[in-house]
Amino acid sequence: MAFINLSPPTKERLAVLAKLTAKLFDNNYNPTGIRTGNKILRQRLIGPTVTNWYPKPLIKKREITELFPEFQLIDLEEKQRLDDIARLRKRGKGAPKKGQGKRATVGTKKKK
Repeated sequence: MAFINLSPPTKERLAVLAKLTAKLFDNNYNPTGIRTGNKILRQRLIGPTVTNWYPKPLIKKREITELFPEFQLIDLEEKQRLDDIARLRKRGKGAPKKGQGKRATVGTKKKK
């Protein structure tokens, strides 16, 4: 009758076994248990899903007028906006030029 050794395996034998199984099943061998980030790296990328969620942008009126200048198309909303800005500027209520606003002139005053 053959004698069966029922004693538990040594730590060295368990380490060799873990290394071989990691290699066999294409897993990372990490005996110290440090965090590697593999759980995150194995996940599917969600970037393509997010970008496909939103519909493709439609062509805008401005792009059409730029593509076909020979038709001389007029965007009524843009024309109204420009007219409103001109009317406000004429009354002195329009936005200041770049760099001419209140914040730009605060630091230039002389202290007495």
